[in-house]
Amino acid sequence: MTKYTVASFITEALINLGIKRIYGLIGTSILDFFDTLYDYRDRIRLITVRHEQVAVSAADAEYRVSGNLGVAAVHTGPGFLNTLISLGIAYKDRVPLLLISGGIKRRLKGTEALHEVDQVAIASPVTRGAVRLSSEEELPSTLRELLRKAFRKPRGPVMLEVPEDLWSKSVSANPQDIRLSDLVELPKHPRKEDVLNAMKMLVKAEKPAIMVCGEAAVSGIESIVGEIAERIGAYIVTSGNARGCCNEYTSRCLGRVGFGGGSIPADKVLEEADVLLVLGDELDDIATYSYSIIPKGDVIIVSENPVVEKRLLYYALHVNADPYLFATQLLEALKSEGIKLAKPSWDSLVASYVKMWNSMVEEALLRKYSNFVNPSKFFKLLSEKLPEKSVVVAGQGTHILYTYVFMKFRSPKKFLAATNLGAMGYAFPAALGAKLALPDHEVIAVAGDGEFMMTAHDLETAVRENIPVKVVIVNDMSYRVLLLRQKIQKRERIIGTLLTNPSFEELAKAFRAEGLTVKRDEDIEYAIRTMLESNKPFIVELQVSQEDVPPLNIEPSIRMAG
Repeated sequence: MTKYTVASFITEALINLGIKRIYGLIGTSILDFFDTLYDYRDRIRLITVRHEQVAVSAADAEYRVSGNLGVAAVHTGPGFLNTLISLGIAYKDRVPLLLISGGIKRRLKGTEALHEVDQVAIASPVTRGAVRLSSEEELPSTLRELLRKAFRKPRGPVMLEVPEDLWSKSVSANPQDIRLSDLVELPKHPRKEDVLNAMKMLVKAEKPAIMVCGEAAVSGIESIVGEIAERIGAYIVTSGNARGCCNEYTSRCLGRVGFGGGSIPADKVLEEADVLLVLGDELDDIATYSYSIIPKGDVIIVSENPVVEKRLLYYALHVNADPYLFATQLLEALKSEGIKLAKPSWDSLVASYVKMWNSMVEEALLRKYSNFVNPSKFFKLLSEKLPEKSVVVAGQGTHILYTYVFMKFRSPKKFLAATNLGAMGYAFPAALGAKLALPDHEVIAVAGDGEFMMTAHDLETAVRENIPVKVVIVNDMSYRVLLLRQKIQKRERIIGTLLTNPSFEELAKAFRAEGLTVKRDEDIEYAIRTMLESNKPFIVELQVSQEDVPPLNIEPSIRMAG
């Protein structure tokens, strides 16, 4: 048997799992691991970033867009601590990834040595598993079990800490024994009686609705739920992690529901439904505005995540099964029964909600500002101009609302956001990973000025590694979510929310990227065309008024916030 070191065993195992990249930042505790990667540089690419947070969010996006495991490698202590926001994002959005962290030498553990922190204890609350390797013999079984935990529902990140003195130790095992087929958990099939019971409830309903969550974000789900909705007269809403799980260009799909981006029609349908079928595990405080908007009727929830039983909701039927398989079998049952129903009173009620919402959307598009661009117009045209092969990545802030209202998606995995942690700093790093995973796709990061400045340093990474991501910065010189709350709730007591910024166009050029500034509506079309034609990292800075509020369901948002 070929002899491997700890470092080469890990590298070979990752290559065997189909991993093509490792995102990382070098340090003394992982120097030997990086030295091994030098020998494998024609088989696995090291993407050196400028901050560890960026490494983990880029790895996160690899899985979200492609289904391939993302991997990051960082130095012990300060390097590891810099990953925590991104670990939290992946944990809350249930994204599997592997974080490899260096560790202090074994003989120094517990001595308050340089760089020493209890990484396992710190990582455990934001990972599905965290282990410090204590010997080389443990590596094969430890790595295998960690990866199983990453892929087991509810999925999420895992962390392997390797002490500095272990990297060169010999391992007597075959890395090819760690196979993806052994790691990925088989989805649970629903019981036939549960499918039939759900079908009966939905057929009898006067106001049926379907909510699709990230757990069901599988290619093809959009056509399945679309046909189910047509057959039973239902309307479809999605969580923030499930955009595109119904075709947002069709009238049955009402888009995102809940705090931070829900439309009035989607929120009203969730509330008014007399039977709501939830495919996944995100009927939570976000979707319900902290449980202030809940379905008036019965809820059928289909999820393999046990957390759904802890929610403050009553379920008429809880099916412990894979939501995609459930939807597939439900559609087959509807077809076999030849069911095709019309619900005209429900259609009429939903149409009134849509009309109300459309008037708000049209009003936003008609706004004119002096020396500022109308961001609603920009994002509507951007949605129209993007090619079919596109991914949009957003973080958190007022700017993300424009993407919810004016950008539409036909299939899942085309829109990413830090939905469930609500953290800024995700958009640009995740766009780097998405673009590397899908090089034939146009990848657009949408960030506010406050968010982008948290990760602006990795423009250097984009240029050095030739990653032609596009970044749209909605620059309102503020942390605008909180600024709006101060204006509305705190009687104009403004503190801590106003910012000053550089010219983002000039900043891009300083990094040898490209950029444009847009402060007039007349320049929108030129900016979008120029950005999409570029083959380099590109920043479009939208200078927008702090007074521009995108369309949103304001009343429950204020109620939840205050």
